[in-house]
Amino acid sequence: MRTGTPESGHRMRKKFLPLVLLLVCARVGLHAQNFSLITGREQVASLDGLWRFHTGDNPAWASPNFDDSQWPLLHSDRSWTEQGYPGYGGYAWYRFTIQVPDGSQPLGLLLPRIYTGYQVFANGKLIGGAGSTTPTRVPVFATEPQLFHLPPGSAGPQTIQIALRVWEYQPIASWVGGGTLRFGSAAGDPAFLTRRLDWLEMARAQRLVNFYAYALLATVVGLAILGLFLLRREDREYFWFAVLLLAGAVDAALLVRGYHSIRFLLFRLLDETAVAVGVMAALMFFSMVLHVRRSFWWWVACVAAVLSPLSLTPYYFQWTAVGISYAIQLMCLLPAYVWIVVVLAICTLKKDASARLLLAPAALLYGYGILNSIVGIGFELKWQRAFASLEDIPLLSHPFPLSGEDVINYIFVLALLIFLVRRFSLARQEETRLSNEMEAARSMQSLLVPATAPRTPGFKVESGYIPASEVGGDFFHVQPGDDGSLLIVVGDVSGKGLKAAITVSTIVGALRGCTLREPASVLEYLNRVLHGQIKGFVTCSAALIESDGAMTIANAGNPAPYRNGEEMAVSGGLPLGVIADGIYEETHSQLAPGDRLTFVSDGVVEATNDKRELFGFERTQAISNQPAQAIAEAAKHFGQEDDISVLSVTRTATMKTGIA
Repeated sequence: MRTGTPESGHRMRKKFLPLVLLLVCARVGLHAQNFSLITGREQVASLDGLWRFHTGDNPAWASPNFDDSQWPLLHSDRSWTEQGYPGYGGYAWYRFTIQVPDGSQPLGLLLPRIYTGYQVFANGKLIGGAGSTTPTRVPVFATEPQLFHLPPGSAGPQTIQIALRVWEYQPIASWVGGGTLRFGSAAGDPAFLTRRLDWLEMARAQRLVNFYAYALLATVVGLAILGLFLLRREDREYFWFAVLLLAGAVDAALLVRGYHSIRFLLFRLLDETAVAVGVMAALMFFSMVLHVRRSFWWWVACVAAVLSPLSLTPYYFQWTAVGISYAIQLMCLLPAYVWIVVVLAICTLKKDASARLLLAPAALLYGYGILNSIVGIGFELKWQRAFASLEDIPLLSHPFPLSGEDVINYIFVLALLIFLVRRFSLARQEETRLSNEMEAARSMQSLLVPATAPRTPGFKVESGYIPASEVGGDFFHVQPGDDGSLLIVVGDVSGKGLKAAITVSTIVGALRGCTLREPASVLEYLNRVLHGQIKGFVTCSAALIESDGAMTIANAGNPAPYRNGEEMAVSGGLPLGVIADGIYEETHSQLAPGDRLTFVSDGVVEATNDKRELFGFERTQAISNQPAQAIAEAAKHFGQEDDISVLSVTRTATMKTGIA
């Protein structure tokens, strides 16, 4: 987690600002608040030194004629908090004079960072300002050096009185200090100072190059992973990893932009929200990839992370300093950090390959997040010197600074990418294996449930079969008898796909080895075969049609057949496999020559269109006299939801062979 404190980048400023001083042609003594450009005709003079200071606010203090000799002198390169005004927030004024050799020549004034906002007066006239200069709960900070052009005067040597009216945001005053914080004030040739300001901006960009790089990397990789999720919506871990990266990109982009152009409270709210979203995404991601139950502590971590942006409330109302806000934020995020690291450690001990890969990067990232928050809290408790050495040791100085935090972030992203590439590769291997198994199952099913019916003298048999996936759970079995009779068994296995197809193979295999012909006996036999061997159930109908048209039907939860376009009334029974000793009643009727008997699976009746309308029994009955394949195609085009199978039997007038 990047805290985004006003002191972020402090270690690099300490590194580069001494170089800036080498550009200053002369530095005056620190015994007074007068600075001269006359002695030695310097092009630029440093204004670092002792400035007159007074708390409060009075417009008269801008006047060049005001007597400030009774005001105390403060060092301009340190905050007033360090010089006898601890915790003071509100208005205060600085005053000093600049002696110039020729007032008619252009003259510039360069001021470093001054918290929170300020106005600059030259000889009593307002010449500019930066940041918020009026009391507000949501200030804009003056965080970057500013160049002001002093108004021209008359020819010849003269003195310019500079007065700075500063307003300090109270929560910041007791955190990092109020007023002037850094050296680097200067006056002189505007062109020279402009080049110096450009150099400072270039140095700032160099300090931020890692934020630029991380924001770009996280955005590109996050969008790529999000695209992968859109292609594989069932793999939701890709979505949460993309959210984790994109939240980090937003956080880094905010730090690049800084809070000199965004109100500080809005900046902190966006920053803490991005951190909270990233932590929430991490909790979701790790719980999914590690296959761990979302326990009570997981929910505690989630709720605490969601509430973490509320840590802004105390200093919005100026009840306390910003450092306390960091302490509250850390307490909200700490449960998530601990949960992730502990769960990874436990899974690593259980020999989980994914956990072994992710434990070290996660421990580094979240451990550093905790330490970074403690550093932020340390500013409030004046511990910052104890941690300065941790932040001031760059791992790389050229061609741009590289810190330990940057390396940890890159290691974490790289580790997650390696993990997801490995996971994707394993998933592809599993898909290939399943595809091969599905192809074998499809080949097996084509043998068990043939596309054409066997020779059935005296009957014309037609079939239509459209599985919802590569293999289906519907089946039919047509077995002519030596006496001219015809045994028909049709059914539907609950569920779809490979498991349903395996159950179909069991049923068809059992039917091929069965010598029973009575429909009720056939169903009771199948029930004994399936009970305790399958998960779910099987709906089934069995019909025996004698050569003279006498027909016996037993039903186990399957839709009733249609005869000549009318639904038949048949006795019902429990589906197969539900209870051990199922008993099925038989219904007797007569099938005349030319009569058509049509069996349909519930995939026909339950077909659903875009308006969520069912195909239903009325539509099914209306087309039940059509060819079997036509009925199946009609249900499919209406909106297939399940396997669709249709079997029709027509009794012919003579004992001729009927082939579907």
